[in-house]
Amino acid sequence: MKRKTKVLSILVLYSILFLSVIPVQAKKNKNYWPKQSDEITADAAILMDVDTGTILYKKNINTKHYPASITKILTVLVAVENSRMDEVVTFSHDSVYKTEGSGISRDVGEKMTMEQCLYAVMLESANECAYAVAEHIAGSMQKFVKMMNDRAKQLGCKNTNFANPHGLPDENHYVTAKDMAVIARAAYENETFRLLCGTKRYTIPPTNKHREPTYLVNHHKMLYPKDTAEYLYDYCTGGKTGYTIAAGSTLVTYAQKEGMTLLTVILKGTSPNYWNETRSLLEFGFENFNLCNVAEHFGSDESSEEEKLDTLNTNDPYAQIDPQAKIILPKSVNFNKTSMEISYENLPDNSLAQLVYTYGKRKIGVADIVRTNTLIDKSDVSDYEQADLSQAEETSSEETAASDETVTSGESASSDNTVSSDGQKQQPDQEREPAKNEGNQKSGSDSAKGNFIDRIVSGVKNFKINKVFDNFNPKQTFENITGSIKDFFVSMKDHFSLQHGIVIGGIVFGVVLIIIFKVIYDKYYIIRQRLANYRNHKQQKKKYTVIRDSRRGRKRRNR
Repeated sequence: MKRKTKVLSILVLYSILFLSVIPVQAKKNKNYWPKQSDEITADAAILMDVDTGTILYKKNINTKHYPASITKILTVLVAVENSRMDEVVTFSHDSVYKTEGSGISRDVGEKMTMEQCLYAVMLESANECAYAVAEHIAGSMQKFVKMMNDRAKQLGCKNTNFANPHGLPDENHYVTAKDMAVIARAAYENETFRLLCGTKRYTIPPTNKHREPTYLVNHHKMLYPKDTAEYLYDYCTGGKTGYTIAAGSTLVTYAQKEGMTLLTVILKGTSPNYWNETRSLLEFGFENFNLCNVAEHFGSDESSEEEKLDTLNTNDPYAQIDPQAKIILPKSVNFNKTSMEISYENLPDNSLAQLVYTYGKRKIGVADIVRTNTLIDKSDVSDYEQADLSQAEETSSEETAASDETVTSGESASSDNTVSSDGQKQQPDQEREPAKNEGNQKSGSDSAKGNFIDRIVSGVKNFKINKVFDNFNPKQTFENITGSIKDFFVSMKDHFSLQHGIVIGGIVFGVVLIIIFKVIYDKYYIIRQRLANYRNHKQQKKKYTVIRDSRRGRKRRNR
């Protein structure tokens, strides 16, 4: 009894374990998304793919925090978009004395180029240079801050506000991890910004206030070993550091590996943890996700029936999927697991539409349908369509004119808005005309196609095949056929391109040859008789040769 109870208990235990595993496995397979196993101690963090804008990891990404000096990413972005690198920036009294913290000790009246100032901002996090750049571009620091906030709103930032260009503490100066990632992604798309944030060392030559050159080094320890080489990361391509007591340690980092570019944002982190956590997030992204080229996967699908049938179409496409468009997916997920919708909102320049791809509830990238700069040649449009449509338009205009005359003759007895016999108010003719014209244009297009088909039928009818069978005369038949073909192509001259003419002419010529040979074979039995006699003669000759050879062989043996 105890043995049976033990067996039953084991079976029940296995059943419970089996049933508990099944829903977990199903949940993993449905819209599977990798999870970061390492703990992130920073208050807020985000990992984003730069190409698609897809968020691969998030923690408190909508919580507001002080950004400290990573503010300067937006400062530099606004600066490179609104100035030239050779412009001369003059340091004012406010830029020198109303800033504190990190800097390169500039003097009032000192002159530097915009390029030198921005290198100082990104590498040494120079606050006085950020202030001087703001004044130079906008005239005052406050106006430049407005430009910063306007640019952030343009990028879609909703929980962000900037109060200065350098990031020193201010209760009205805050960002979220998500908004900061959006800003950092937009900045990285700018080639000048990429050069600035990825530079390890830079030298400012002597100025009007400093006789010695100023040497700059990047403070990002994953890119340049400023104090230690412990945190160097081979795939790091740039970034920006930040620190204040109120903000804690903040960090933006870019990294590129095997064609994939990722960025991370750390807010309210602690040192040195935020270096290791940034590395952990980047490795998580590179190990678990892949970029997929949309155009390549889209082109691998089977062609539509229309494309298969349109074998004569050799024109270049007017639009195509952007060959550089990509989406990001977990490495274990196939492209065909994604969903796609077409969007026509907020389209970039030269884009006709966008293919928005999602996986589960996550937006994983978009692909623009762009123009190919292929010009539409009017000669590519069939002449028959132009002729018949113009004829339809003339007919439509004549009918419209006739109806206008009728209405005009009746207008003297009534106003524009008349009342019918059933008491309903009729609409003015001006409101009825667009619909009427639209209907005429549509019927004109349909009639054009109908006329084209009718002309093909009539052209085929003109090809007098029955003449071949009645009183066959080779010369007369050939003249009839060539005349019919000539009439056919003359009637079709205005409705076919050269390619169409060659194809149809070849088909007709082949049919004619078949008919001629068939008629000749059926009508002239003499030819068939001669062919039969020739075959019989050949066979008899072969038999005679065999009999003769056999007789000669017997005579030789008898001798």
